[in-house]
Amino acid sequence: MQVKSQGSDIKEATIQSLKGAMREGDYGLFVTLSNYTNNAQKYLDSTPIVRGINGTELVDLILKYYHDLSDKYKKMIPLKMVYISVAKDEQE
Repeated sequence: MQVKSQGSDIKEATIQSLKGAMREGDYGLFVTLSNYTNNAQKYLDSTPIVRGINGTELVDLILKYYHDLSDKYKKMIPLKMVYISVAKDEQE
């Protein structure tokens, strides 16, 4: 597993270095808060043993599975559900 937080998009060579450190039978996970370059995304798409998660997908996963997290992790990422009133459309 490799995690990167940087201002620029992740390049293919960075993902290749993770794959190069893997042994036969390993699966890799590359998580970034930014995104992947087009070439890096193509590499991920053609390399099924390495999964890439970008910042947007990471936030989506946290929101989707937040209720399943243990209290330890909920304290690390304290979220509160908020309800927002929306005016009913007059045409409905």
